[in-house]
Amino acid sequence: MGVKVKNPTSAQIEELRQRFNTQYANSPPAAPFHHVDLARIRNENLWLQRFLEMHDLDMDTAFTKLWETCVWRQSYGANDLHHSQLNQEYLNQGCAFVHNQDVDGKPLLIFRVRLHNKSKNLDELIRIVVYWVERVQRENHLTQLTIFFDMAGTGLATMDLDFVKRIVETFKLYYPNALNYIIVYELAWVLNAAFKVIKALLPPKAVEILKMISKKDVTQYVTKDNCLTSWGGTDDYEYSFAPPSESKQAVPKIVAANAGDAEQPPQDYDKKVHFAEMVLHDTSIKELHTPSDGEGMLQLEPSENVNFCPHTGDAKLTLKNISQQPIVYKIQTTSPEKFRVRPRCGVIPAQCAVDVSICLKSDHQLSPDGKDKFLVMAAVAPSADCGSQEVADIWKEKGTNDADVENYRLVCRHLGKSKEGMDVVQSGGSQAGSKFGPQELQEQAREMSAQLRHTRNLQYVTLALIVLLFAGFGFLLFERIHFASGDSQGSAAGACQQTAPYKCAKHK
Repeated sequence: MGVKVKNPTSAQIEELRQRFNTQYANSPPAAPFHHVDLARIRNENLWLQRFLEMHDLDMDTAFTKLWETCVWRQSYGANDLHHSQLNQEYLNQGCAFVHNQDVDGKPLLIFRVRLHNKSKNLDELIRIVVYWVERVQRENHLTQLTIFFDMAGTGLATMDLDFVKRIVETFKLYYPNALNYIIVYELAWVLNAAFKVIKALLPPKAVEILKMISKKDVTQYVTKDNCLTSWGGTDDYEYSFAPPSESKQAVPKIVAANAGDAEQPPQDYDKKVHFAEMVLHDTSIKELHTPSDGEGMLQLEPSENVNFCPHTGDAKLTLKNISQQPIVYKIQTTSPEKFRVRPRCGVIPAQCAVDVSICLKSDHQLSPDGKDKFLVMAAVAPSADCGSQEVADIWKEKGTNDADVENYRLVCRHLGKSKEGMDVVQSGGSQAGSKFGPQELQEQAREMSAQLRHTRNLQYVTLALIVLLFAGFGFLLFERIHFASGDSQGSAAGACQQTAPYKCAKHK
């Protein structure tokens, strides 16, 4: 099925391609985009077509989203994401995996929500989701998917709205028109309020493909032989992770279409690791080389936090080179989908400083538990005249654990908040925007979340009252039966007694 979209013309697709090529030639990114993404843009139409479709043929919006998606994919390492980089416990548990197809032949991305709990790390869960999407779209060129939320056996304890919101945001921002259906299977009535929150988060086009189903109508969207036995089908599949075959995961070597663009083989990106991956693999953060105050090459202002203005979502970070030689720096984050960083990497001459602008995107919020962090990496530069390509090449060869790389960790917070006060509190109202802008949707989502908690408490009280009512009804029924039984026994005993016959005085 897929969403209903306006079909772009060949001329519109070519215009979007030319805008991208012009921007890439005149103002290249700090780190070159992945060769696979460049090939999709320069040699094919499908990816460009989806950006135009998703944004109603708005050329400016489609171009902006295309560029932002390429930046995110390069920073996140989406094309090179390997199963060894994932949380193996989560991966083997199978709370999210791809198996079988829907009625249109689109792969099913299945979420078994009952296996989830709110203590799990959302960043690591989202990495698993991205891994499955990338793997499927690599094996079946940019195919659409159907998300299948298996809610059977799910209760309030395992329903995590934050996880669902992250899934929705990931597809909305970085995978345009990539969904065929969003299927919610066997949603319990106690979770109706949660469903309203989820529905409010979806873009209007996604609401069209959202389907609430039960076991009796699941075959309308998944054929019986592709349905698991728990859905009433014939497939007795039991999840067990299987790595892709080498033939499927190999990325073909592609030469860029434009002259002057160097060929970028996949192995060039093997050492590209962002902060989330570093935390995942290096369980002891103390292993990172972090210099003491005044002993390193860099001086950061502020030194421990990235302070965001609660009204504008902007933050400023000053990096000062206090050494006697030029250095190269690179900034990474645990949540690249939330932030825009300019400049993200570069060269700082000796005894000079650079101001870095960090912007929290309007449709995102800081994590309330301080999980959003930045990592600033610094190393000695070969010269103060290094170009952007040279800087990118340096960081391809260096990692966070290298002895000559200094690492500075910063925690995101709102200006005026202590480390303990990480809650997002907007003072003075939300930013101006349309009635149905991102800020208003976020506010609506928070209100619905509060309503969900209130509804849950009311349901607990209602359940307790129902139990008491049934107990009282049972007691009254027992008493009635017991009384009726005793009354009938008394009547039978009275009937056995003989009474003297009445004799009239006139008939002696």
